Formats: sequence, structure tokens, C-alpha cells
Amino acid sequence: MSEKRILYSECIRIYEVEESFIESLHDSGLIHVVEENERFIEFEELTDLEQFVRWHNDMDINVEGIEALHHMLGRVRSLQSEIDRLRNELRFYRPEM
Repeated sequence: MSEKRILYSECIRIYEVEESFIESLHDSGLIHVVEENERFIEFEELTDLEQFVRWHNDMDINVEGIEALHHMLGRVRSLQSEIDRLRNELRFYRPEM
């Protein structure tokens, strides 16, 4: 893990969300909270956290919906990567494409 992190309480203040929302994201495995003397969230988690907060606030999506969307987007990215790989492989055998 990286040493770059933000205080859990700062995330709540900055993103203006309820602690229960972040706890729900953590409980569902969508974000990880590091607990030492205090609670922290790694900087690398912030991009996902920001997206989850936008989905929740702008589209009124609950944590279960966020979890489903996150899973579906991951699957779409995986399938797109596979398509790209297969397209490159096909170009090897049929360069005129």
C-alpha cells in the first residue's frame, strides 16, 4: 500500500457525504479503509470514491446499485480489452484489415 492517504474524516468533509455512505462502500468492498491510529483512505481509491459519490448524489443511486454499476463497468472494460486483443491478433493473420 501507498503512504499517500487522506484522513477518513477529511473525505467525509470534502465530499460532503454521510459517514454511513462511506462505511457502506467499505462494507461492500468498493473502497478500502486503512485503520491504524486513525482511519485513512488511500489516494488511489479517491477516483472511485468520487465517482461513487457522483452516482449517489447526482443520480440517487444506492450502494447496491453502485456496486452493480461498478461490476458492469469493469466487465465492459474487460470485454473491450479482449476485443482489442482479438482485433490485433486478427490483424496479424489478415494485415489488409
